[in-house]
Amino acid sequence: MTLGDSAHSRSLDLGELGDDELAGAAAVGDMEAFGVLIRRVTPALAGYLRRMVGDAQTAEDLTQETLLYAWKGLPDFAFRSSFRTWVFSIAHRRAVDHHRRRRDVPFEHEHFAELEATGPIPSDEAERQELIDALRAELDHLPTTSRAAWWLKEVEGLTLVEISQVLRISTGSVRGHLQRSRKFLHTRLSPWDPGGRTPTQSIDERGGEVHA
Repeated sequence: MTLGDSAHSRSLDLGELGDDELAGAAAVGDMEAFGVLIRRVTPALAGYLRRMVGDAQTAEDLTQETLLYAWKGLPDFAFRSSFRTWVFSIAHRRAVDHHRRRRDVPFEHEHFAELEATGPIPSDEAERQELIDALRAELDHLPTTSRAAWWLKEVEGLTLVEISQVLRISTGSVRGHLQRSRKFLHTRLSPWDPGGRTPTQSIDERGGEVHA
């Protein structure tokens, strides 16, 4: 076996490991293991940060900051949560710090005012994309924590406990933010689905996918 074959074989072996196993290896200096982790989590982190800060370039910069913080912090990572939860908590703090630096004012709850609307159910590709675009736009009108909770639950699939760890709030608070965000989005997006399904259900059933 050549050196190249050996390296390729190890890459395949690393690819079979779970995130926490890779994080354990990376914590003791295994750069290759960390590289596999980066490839796994970067798209999700970038999508989350893009939705939180609203700017692609800023999101890219914050993603790199997040990965750097993760690399530096891995030796002290005590695995009290999963690696995925931990790295999302770093990303969230980067987003919060960014807003503080810009002195951004979080969206107020007046944005939850219900709007009356009617319209057709999307049935073709153009209308599916219109629904996805509308969902992205309405997410930006949610208060920061509600937006984060919704994205982590509906897009990333985190549990209530994991979301509470990322956002550093109680699971009860997470439930409250999810209820408010779902009600708000259902009201604002009702033109596309008067049948009462959630925005993500409507998009999934029509063959679409939510991205940042």
